[in-house]
Amino acid sequence: MTDCFDGGHHAGTGIAGIVLFTIVLLVSILAIFRLPLLEKGKWFEPKQNYFWFVAFTCILDVPRYWMMALDDTYTCSSKTWTYSLHLLGNAAFFSSYSIICAMWQDSVGAGKKIFLFTKPVLAFLNVLFLLLCIVGAGLCVTYPTIIAFFTSVFYSIYTIISAGKNVFFFSMIVWSGYSILKPLQEARAHGHDEMLNERFRSIMIKLLSLMVVCAITGTLRFLMLLTKIAILHQKFSGRGYTGPFWWLLSDFIPRIIPTVSFMIIMFGSLLIGRHQHRPSKLISVDKNMEFGSVSESKESMIAFG
Repeated sequence: MTDCFDGGHHAGTGIAGIVLFTIVLLVSILAIFRLPLLEKGKWFEPKQNYFWFVAFTCILDVPRYWMMALDDTYTCSSKTWTYSLHLLGNAAFFSSYSIICAMWQDSVGAGKKIFLFTKPVLAFLNVLFLLLCIVGAGLCVTYPTIIAFFTSVFYSIYTIISAGKNVFFFSMIVWSGYSILKPLQEARAHGHDEMLNERFRSIMIKLLSLMVVCAITGTLRFLMLLTKIAILHQKFSGRGYTGPFWWLLSDFIPRIIPTVSFMIIMFGSLLIGRHQHRPSKLISVDKNMEFGSVSESKESMIAFG
């Protein structure tokens, strides 16, 4: 019989997951219905689509935590359908951040766009990953327990691809952020308008914050996925695997922290119905960016002196 690696405390972890993902879900629902009121009734703008996918991620992930809270077990559970939903939630999670990447790329000068980060490529990769998740979800329900699925060849392949996906995604975020940040730094260095420079400084702090969060959480998720594969294939002891500390490092921090960061930094003013005043004669603000950005492709981007 396959070792379940159950380390206990699953009920507490399940309750924590329910609380965290339910809060994110409620905020996402608030944004979904609030944004059309603030943006002339538009229902499927990029900002709103981001919250749709975040909501789907939460809805598909919560059943797994309910199972843990009620049954106080995880890998030994025969309710493999909960993990099937989680796999589909992974596809929604990837899509939500692909939207962020596309929005940031729209704010980068045309000459600095990277082919791998363009919308058609992102859409293609999302479709491929969704198909992989659908196949995984279908296979998962055929296994007697979750751990039986974890030790399958397919799951090893899926986890490696998922780890690579995380590296690719967070690399896009960091690169896109840098591509926006660089012209802002140059503009601020040569600018003489105090209000404009302060605006640039605010944008740069937000960009840097998101870039650091994405770099740290993306690296953490990548390392935890590789560790999981090593444990499942008995490269080293699985003691502590699926325990509270594991869930904190593997799921809660890599998922909740960047999601909440984007909500607060990029969409915070929209959630509370407050629009910041932006001096249109001083800075061109990309329509896809809540916090604004400088686009080198726009004429008279900045008025100096």
